[in-house]
Amino acid sequence: MSRTSKQIIAVVLVAVILVIAWWGSYTPMRKAEMFIATLQGLQTTPATSIQELVTRISAPLDYPSPIGQEELVRNMANNILNLVQRSSDATTTAQFMAILNHYFDPIVAQGKGMSFGQDLYLLGAINETAFVQTHNPEYLLGAQKYYEEAVSLGPNRPQALYGLYDIYRFEGNVASTTVIVQKILSQWPTDQNVKQGYADFMTQMQRATSTKSQ
Repeated sequence: MSRTSKQIIAVVLVAVILVIAWWGSYTPMRKAEMFIATLQGLQTTPATSIQELVTRISAPLDYPSPIGQEELVRNMANNILNLVQRSSDATTTAQFMAILNHYFDPIVAQGKGMSFGQDLYLLGAINETAFVQTHNPEYLLGAQKYYEEAVSLGPNRPQALYGLYDIYRFEGNVASTTVIVQKILSQWPTDQNVKQGYADFMTQMQRATSTKSQ
């Protein structure tokens, strides 16, 4: 191999190493820095409209990086959960949920991730909160879907199990509530809140059935 060929190969290798270092190290760091700066900016100067919020938060989330997107989207989702908890306006809640779905749908579609089970639980919790705030059944169905997927990944994880316990009672689903209560109590038999909540739920269902039969 000639000296010139060796020099060309060396230059190419250095270029490849620099690109890998930039893509794998600088871009994730820059993405995280942008996200932190955006959150700090929103605390000092809150967005005055949903569109402004979308514009400001999309800059770091849309910044290309091979790693870090799932973590930042999860962080963003926690902030949206807080916003949904404070919102009773159905239109505003729908806009918040649209932002959430825009960034979380690609992650959910992959069906995996470092904390995918936690992602599913968080989506279930946000949809449940949106349902409580707006009584839109679409959010109830969404919460059930995500909680059930989380339970399928981790059958003994308490968060999603307790989430389903809430959802099935919201739906008035006696059979599914009974099954999930039995599963919860098989692992945490001293949970008096679940025992009492289930007893109250069954009493409520029995009264509803009696009323309908009259």
